[in-house]
Amino acid sequence: MAIRFVESMLLTGFMSLLGFAIGRLVGVVVQHMVEHGVESETIRASIATRAKIERGLDARIRGLRAEMAKVDREIKEMVRKRIAFDQATKEQLAIADRIMRVVGDQVAGRTAFLGLVFNKYIAAGSGGNSVVDAAWATAQEVEVWAPGIAEARIELEKRYPPSFGFTVSSLVSAPKPGTPDPAADFALD
Repeated sequence: MAIRFVESMLLTGFMSLLGFAIGRLVGVVVQHMVEHGVESETIRASIATRAKIERGLDARIRGLRAEMAKVDREIKEMVRKRIAFDQATKEQLAIADRIMRVVGDQVAGRTAFLGLVFNKYIAAGSGGNSVVDAAWATAQEVEVWAPGIAEARIELEKRYPPSFGFTVSSLVSAPKPGTPDPAADFALD
């Protein structure tokens, strides 16, 4: 029984060694065919071409990422400028909504005065006439250029006569640039 066991072990070892040798021989033959065959040059050229294409694609990807980062910065800057522009436009529209009427000419020797004028007939709701705009129910800002405050009042009353219901509720010197606007403190008498 022991002899049969030894024989089968030897046979198994021999068969394993024979299988390994055949596999190794096939591997060497195939490697030789790949390296020295007609197709090996095309495979090597194909691998080199693919590697070159891959390097080119990697470089292009890096370039596109840098370009995307630049475009992203530009978009953020444009959004920031747009927000600033919208804010400035909103402020300008708020200023533009205030109609500033001007009386007199801005010449040397004349000073700017700010007056508030309203129409008492329109403000009272008594109708008045269709010539006077309904906006005159509230005080309207008027910039007057005159040598002094007394002349400014005369100019205002010439332009907006009390006989038509216009009333000058306030008249002050216009603020110099960079000083607070006294028009914000006007109150109707």
